[in-house]
Order: sequence, then structure tokens, then C-alpha cells
Amino acid sequence: MSGTFMSLVVLEAALTALAVVMFLYRGMLDMKEEDHLVLDAAEAHLVREQDSIRHKVSALSRYLKVIAVAWGVLLFAIFSLWIAEGLNMI
Repeated sequence: MSGTFMSLVVLEAALTALAVVMFLYRGMLDMKEEDHLVLDAAEAHLVREQDSIRHKVSALSRYLKVIAVAWGVLLFAIFSLWIAEGLNMI
């Protein structure tokens, strides 16, 4: 195995770990998100809190999409390099 191949595998592992942490954080935020009807001004702070949570979840979802694309590209690069090295051994 070449140094490039191992570097890509380590980068893929780090990206996977980051994605898992982000999924866990998003799950924690989703548990706090509630669907409810605010009936009076006394509960207005709950609306602001829920808006903040929804904003964090949507921002995190955008980052997760970027990580998913990067993960796919890296997986393709690793697979291509593995095939190329295998063909060079023949």
C-alpha cells in the first residue's frame, strides 16, 4: 500500500468520525425540538428557543450534506487508487 492510499484512508476515517459526531449532535438537537402551539405572550421565549434550535439543525444539515459529498468523493478516490495499484501488480 502506498502512502497516498493510507493518507486517503486516514482522511476518510476522520471524515467519518466527524460525520458521526455531527449526526449525534443533530439527534440531540432534534430531541429538544418540539411542535407546539404558542397561545400567549408568556410563552414567546419558547418560540425564540425553538427558532434557534431549528436554525442550528438546518445549518448542521447543510454541513452534513457537504461532508456526505466529500465522503463519496474520497471513497471513489480510494477505490480508484486501490484498483490502479492492483493493476500495477499484475
